[in-house]
Amino acid sequence: MPARSALLLVLAAVCPLIAGNVPFFSQNDIFREGDNGVHTYRIPALIETRNSVLIAVADARYDSDRDLPANISLVMRRSLNEGKDWEAPRTIQKVKGGGVGDASLLLDRSTGRIWCFFNYGPPGIGFLTAKPGTRTGATTLQLHAIHSDNDGATWSEAVDLTPQVKEPSWQGMFATSGTDIQISSGRFLVPLVVRDGQGIVHSLNAYSDNHGKTWKHGEPIGEGTDESHNVELRDGVVLQNMRNGTHRAIARSHDGGITFGPMSHDPALIDPSCNAGITRYHRGGKDILIFTNAASTHRKDITVKLSYDSGRTWPAARTIYAGPAGYSTVISLHDGSIGVLYERGNARPDERITFTRFNLAWVTRYRR
Repeated sequence: MPARSALLLVLAAVCPLIAGNVPFFSQNDIFREGDNGVHTYRIPALIETRNSVLIAVADARYDSDRDLPANISLVMRRSLNEGKDWEAPRTIQKVKGGGVGDASLLLDRSTGRIWCFFNYGPPGIGFLTAKPGTRTGATTLQLHAIHSDNDGATWSEAVDLTPQVKEPSWQGMFATSGTDIQISSGRFLVPLVVRDGQGIVHSLNAYSDNHGKTWKHGEPIGEGTDESHNVELRDGVVLQNMRNGTHRAIARSHDGGITFGPMSHDPALIDPSCNAGITRYHRGGKDILIFTNAASTHRKDITVKLSYDSGRTWPAARTIYAGPAGYSTVISLHDGSIGVLYERGNARPDERITFTRFNLAWVTRYRR
């Protein structure tokens, strides 16, 4: 029997246990500071392909832990057995000058293509040093994309999407790292952060209605909002969850993530102003929102929270890691379990990047 078929039979046998009422939890570090000569690994991105291959991408920050335009490349690891084992790291994007970073991953459900969006900072250009007056070029922080049609085994050449989604008046723009979504209409949504002509920072979405061939951008959601993620609710509304101070900001869209209603703050989602993750678990009669972040006013205590009413309340929660921690992203896996990729450490929140996998029972059977 081919190895791939044998693996699928094993997964089918254990899926009822993982997705059922017996609590399940496992985790392992997949990027560690100092490995392969890299000073710091940061900024987790995670996706599962249609063939149940897990792809994890992170910044390899060679010289320091600093953001773009530091010397940064994108590295990838894959798992063929739901995160138990991981292939050796591979560099999938590297530039001679400046850097590339802040990857986000998206699965096109209709084709199986995996997209990787990332930011390219030419020498000396980051979010705060980028200049207005041009759609792309040597003074612009740029949005690029690559794709894979074979579960991340190989990747396309990079394409610069900046001219399609950046307004010349904007001083800076970058795409939020983590996991992006395709909504029920087929639209791709890629959350952006922009610094407009007045220097005000906003969240908004880039979107494509033709499988990534062409792109447009939506309207700003709220002043002072930063990195964000979104999720499509059961009624088709897009909920945007945004970094904005000590509690997560939220807004809802009725036109697929282009325009949004009023912004408010969710008092249940305390936050240290850090990137977070959100996804929808929709299987077995369940329809649940799953949210992960450093649930503190400091970067520590990565926590998972569940909502059964489209994000209005969050009655179930459990700490994944009680210690220094930062960025996280979360996805619902094909076998019914939940995967989280997040930053953590002992003295600092960026010493390693860890993949953890658990089921709903692990969250709901815990009592604080």
